[in-house]
Amino acid sequence: MSRLFELKNIAGVKDATGDLNRVIQQRKKLGKDFIQFTGEDSNAYEFRLRGGVGCISVTANVAPRLCSEMQTLLDYQTDKLILQRAKEINRILKPLHDLMFIETNPSPVKYAVSLLKLCSKDLRLPMVTITKQNQIRIKNLLKKLSLI
Repeated sequence: MSRLFELKNIAGVKDATGDLNRVIQQRKKLGKDFIQFTGEDSNAYEFRLRGGVGCISVTANVAPRLCSEMQTLLDYQTDKLILQRAKEINRILKPLHDLMFIETNPSPVKYAVSLLKLCSKDLRLPMVTITKQNQIRIKNLLKKLSLI
């Protein structure tokens, strides 16, 4: 990473390893100017707490307001009340993160955004529609979260 960061056209990285220790290690080695995004929705909250900048998110396609609010609140990590709200949003989003990866991406998110009337649920091969059981799970969760 340090060799890549020396190149003028590389400003950061999307890390989808799930290894939260890398955030701290790379920040120590490369400094605050090296931009680190997580590619794992499920660790976006903790990633930010450890010094990451944000998340390249799948879940944000379905719940953009909640994802954005959590990321914005995490800019104020010294305020315990604000941080508590970010933690609560993370708790709310956790089941949605899990469902967006219950089958091969992007099939679950494609189905979810079709329920939001943002696109059709149709997929091109080799992608296939998620199972009926998982469709029901996603639909029920979106209703519970008042997204549909």
